[in-house]
Amino acid sequence: MAIVSPGVEVSIVDESQYAPTSSATVPLVVVATASNKTTPAGTLAEGTLAKNAGDLYVLTSQRDVVNFFGTPNFYTSTSGSALHGYELNEYGLQTAYSLLGSSSRAYVLRADVDLGQLIGLSGRPTAAPADMTYWLDLASSRFGLHVWSKNTNSFTSVALSIISKTTDLSGGAPKPSIGQIGDYVVVATNNALPVYYKNRSNVWVLVGSTSWMNSWATVTGTKVSPVLTATDAISINGAIVTLTGTTMSQAATDINNAAITGITATEIDGRLEIYVDNTATNDSVVLANDTGTPLEDIGIAAGTYACPAVAQAAHTSVPEWKSTNTTPRPTGSVWVKTTSVDFGANFALSRYNSISDVWQTINGNLYENDAAALKAMDPTSGGSAIPVGSVYYQYDTSENDTVTYRLFERIATGTTIIEGHQNPTLVAGNTFTIQASQKNVSTFTTPVTVTLSGTTATDLVQDILALGITGVSAEVNSFGAPVLKHTQGGSIIVKDTSGTPTDTAGWSGLGGADNVRQGNNSEWIGSNWAIATSYASSTTYPSADPTNKTAWYWSDADEADIMINDGTNWVGYRTVTSDARGFNLSNTDDKGPIFSATEPTQQSDLGAIAYGDLWIDTNELDNYPKIYRYESVSGIDKWVEISNADQTSEDGILFADARFMGDTTTDVVTGTITSIEDLLLLSTVDLDCPSPTLYPKGTLLFNTRRSSFNVKEYRTNYFNVEDFPGETLPTEKNAWVSVSGARENGHANFGRKAQRHLITAAMKAAIDANTEIREEQREFNLIAAPGYPELISNMVQLNNDRKQTAFVIGDSSMRIASEGTDLGDWLANSGAVANDAETSLTIADPYVGVWYPALLANDLTGNSIAMPSSYGVLRMMIRNDQVSFPWFAPAGTRRGLIDNATKLGYLNAQSEFVSIGVRQGVRDQLYENRVNPIMQTPQTGIVAFGQKTRNANTSALDRVNVARLTAYMRTQLDKIVRSFLFEPNDKVTRDQAKAVVESFCNNLVAKRGIYDYIVVCDDSNNTSDRIDRNELYIDVAIEPVKAIEFIYIPVRIRNTGDIEAGI
Repeated sequence: MAIVSPGVEVSIVDESQYAPTSSATVPLVVVATASNKTTPAGTLAEGTLAKNAGDLYVLTSQRDVVNFFGTPNFYTSTSGSALHGYELNEYGLQTAYSLLGSSSRAYVLRADVDLGQLIGLSGRPTAAPADMTYWLDLASSRFGLHVWSKNTNSFTSVALSIISKTTDLSGGAPKPSIGQIGDYVVVATNNALPVYYKNRSNVWVLVGSTSWMNSWATVTGTKVSPVLTATDAISINGAIVTLTGTTMSQAATDINNAAITGITATEIDGRLEIYVDNTATNDSVVLANDTGTPLEDIGIAAGTYACPAVAQAAHTSVPEWKSTNTTPRPTGSVWVKTTSVDFGANFALSRYNSISDVWQTINGNLYENDAAALKAMDPTSGGSAIPVGSVYYQYDTSENDTVTYRLFERIATGTTIIEGHQNPTLVAGNTFTIQASQKNVSTFTTPVTVTLSGTTATDLVQDILALGITGVSAEVNSFGAPVLKHTQGGSIIVKDTSGTPTDTAGWSGLGGADNVRQGNNSEWIGSNWAIATSYASSTTYPSADPTNKTAWYWSDADEADIMINDGTNWVGYRTVTSDARGFNLSNTDDKGPIFSATEPTQQSDLGAIAYGDLWIDTNELDNYPKIYRYESVSGIDKWVEISNADQTSEDGILFADARFMGDTTTDVVTGTITSIEDLLLLSTVDLDCPSPTLYPKGTLLFNTRRSSFNVKEYRTNYFNVEDFPGETLPTEKNAWVSVSGARENGHANFGRKAQRHLITAAMKAAIDANTEIREEQREFNLIAAPGYPELISNMVQLNNDRKQTAFVIGDSSMRIASEGTDLGDWLANSGAVANDAETSLTIADPYVGVWYPALLANDLTGNSIAMPSSYGVLRMMIRNDQVSFPWFAPAGTRRGLIDNATKLGYLNAQSEFVSIGVRQGVRDQLYENRVNPIMQTPQTGIVAFGQKTRNANTSALDRVNVARLTAYMRTQLDKIVRSFLFEPNDKVTRDQAKAVVESFCNNLVAKRGIYDYIVVCDDSNNTSDRIDRNELYIDVAIEPVKAIEFIYIPVRIRNTGDIEAGI
């Protein structure tokens, strides 16, 4: 401001621009891990949650690695041997852990793929059940069934078989084809768990039912085929049965013809058997001679005989069925021992906790009804103190003495409240009965009748209160609705006896109240006990259908569904009697393709090999499937290999999804998978099957949907009208869809390559789609995806998006042998593959370096693990920058030391680590092809012994130190000159900008990054046209320092004395 009166004003102008110091070396590591891992503390690792996939994490310590992503997983065999090269090993995470031992900052980006889902399974994957799902483990449960023998006056504990498939049932009961006569089974598909017995007629009967009673003889004669006297008569429950013949069979007919309620008879092996059920008078039969002595002739003593019975009681209440007791019972009668003592009922019940992912054991005791359960579990309060989630099993759920078991759960605590409709209009004079449980009493009260005195909710409430039933209360709430309560938290049984008063009031449960259920005799029950709905009974943990896009790696290499084009359609292989080669394929192996490591000499049934038989060689799983067809070539029968790269000729093979079940109805998750043997004779295909008209007759179709040894994803509602318009949709709309990918020649990926395709696809997507790693404020100068050379081009594109301010550490495949042709083929890309892969190296970019070979290191548990070269190179780079600068060559004994590995080598075909020394010839071959060798000597240990980039041209940028120097300069110059934006484009500004850049370059000279430089920022390169376009040009030329890579020491041999003489 202007000075008005005498004084001094001091102003300061900042003209001290300088080049700021560089940030430390910070890598970006792209990783793949299992989902929902735990930390060392046992909590969920945040970075492995599905919702956080693709989020960028900044880690500052090794502790951060395990706290955010869990301990790196490295798998071992069942014998404890390391699985080197296993596709689910977490190479990137292990690398991040190692480098953070030498650095204090790293970015980690986790791809959206769950390696845990790619663990090999023989069966289809499923999802976890819903929270609070109950599971009765039938394999560990006892049902307390004891069968009575009147001959021994004793009980025998009976084990039950399990029916777990609805296809084994007919009309709710087991099919006759299931089990043997005399077997007992429990039907686990019915939540009431009914128990059935298979009688001598090969019919399954519900234990306790009338049919069951008629399956056990109440009385059996002791005489075999006696001669009876016609006209003799027997008194049966007061009815006179006159014999009309002399045989046992006729006697049985006479009894049956008498049509005595609840009484039937039959002749078995010459003896008379009389059956009595619970419809007979007093549930028994009274036998006496009326005329003659027919009973003595038959071998039956006159008297009273009770029918077979079911008793359901605790071990302390033994049924009194002995012949000396008041009411003996016949053999076959059943005692369900409701307590666990001495082989009594003991239910192995668990409940699923979705938070902890644990099945928690809970008690599920047997009781007759709610009242009995309330007394046992809360005798003091009557039920109000029973916690939510408590359970009990009710036996005889139909209350007709049949053997069933149903699970009830406590859905509320405190008072039982049943709320009705608002302002109901009732009918005076209608009646209903009420029963209620009482504290410390195992039975309900006697029914009390309520007669409506009026038509309002108030009248209803007053009529109930007038009865004074202990624990039962009623009121009208603020909305005008009648509310029925059990103040003790007990249960109430209500039955309309005249009209429908409680239904009209809205209490009967028709409105869907959770605490109201229907009874067995037209009553309803209001209770805080409810039938458990999320409930399963099985011998294995229950599960749910997998979620959409759940991956399944079917790891068995032993099933292949191969179809053939018959000229019109894709058909089952053995349905064709004359293929394009004239072969009758119905003669081929009826089990399908023959899986063998050697040439088969016979079919699976030991029959002769037939023309058209297919053989899949299991000796080369990395190139699976190598398929051969048995043919005659020039008169010689032989196995001829089918080219997996031929998808156009009649001798070719197409890899595609065609079908899973071979029909359109079977559930693809729970249904029984159709066998290959059956599919050979079926021709049904799915809607997404390739059109057969695009391929010639004779072409094979390798059905990747049904075949094993690949990765599939579960897709819900896959077959839908939007994706398949105009098509007739199948009943089963869900599908397994192959996601294993294919090679460039059309050969589908299988085995570990199928796993790898899914992983690399997700990692590529993580790089390509992520915007956060492209933001300027995310500063990193090294990029790596340890273990995945397939990602090199994606990392290069990322670096290009970031203006080439970083250097990419590319990997060589761990499976490239230093001997033989593997190394040369990889270096030369002999397969002419378009992209970098395990067998091809194609990238040509000055900001990429590749090192060879793989390393042997240790995981966090001390086990030896094979690791990619980037594992050691990243840490080596960081250490190089700590002791020098990025423009110093990261190689040699001073700065190229790799200290986190113990050996060098590669993985052979058996995934065994083969240790090598990387001899001079191999190093020469690598360096000539722009790959940096890693070598090991006893004196220096493991060191990087090269620093070439993948630059396609011969220039200074073909060296790592120069490439990293220019990446560094891009980053720093951007920061240096940014402050000049929006300044006047005049000489003052240009001189200032030049001075700052020169200062920066002087620093590089001093630090041995460049030999010399020149900076131009004046009128010569800032023309008026450029100025008018608001542009400022600062031209910089540098002479980068070169590293010594080749040392030549010529040694001349001279004669004695020549050197001293100066000759």
